[in-house]
Amino acid sequence: MNINWSSRWWGYLIGLGMIIVVTVVGDLLLNFPFYDIYDTEMLYILCVAISAAYLGFGPSFLVSILSVLAADFFFIPPVLTFTVSSQQGVVNLLILAIVTFVISCSSPKIRQ
Repeated sequence: MNINWSSRWWGYLIGLGMIIVVTVVGDLLLNFPFYDIYDTEMLYILCVAISAAYLGFGPSFLVSILSVLAADFFFIPPVLTFTVSSQQGVVNLLILAIVTFVISCSSPKIRQ
C-alpha cells in the first residue's frame, strides 16, 4: 500500500492524533502530585505550535479548536461537560483559546 504523505488530510489526522495523545498523557499525569490540570494546557499549546510549524494553517487551526474543547471537556471541572464552574477555568480557557488561535494564524509566517 502506497501512502501519499503529501495529502492534506494527513496533517489533520496527525493533528487529531496529537490531541488524543496529549489528552491521554495529561490524564495519566494527573495521578502525580507535581502535575495540575492546568499544566495540560501547556501541552496543548505545544501541539498547536508543532502543527503550525510542520502541518500548516488548516491542521493547526483544527488542533487549536480541539485543544480548547478537549481541555474544557476532560480537565476543567466539572469534567465530562462543556460547562466551567470557576472563574479561573474561564480565564484559563480564554487565554488558551487566544494563544492557540494566534499561533495557528501565524503558521504561514512560521513555515517560511
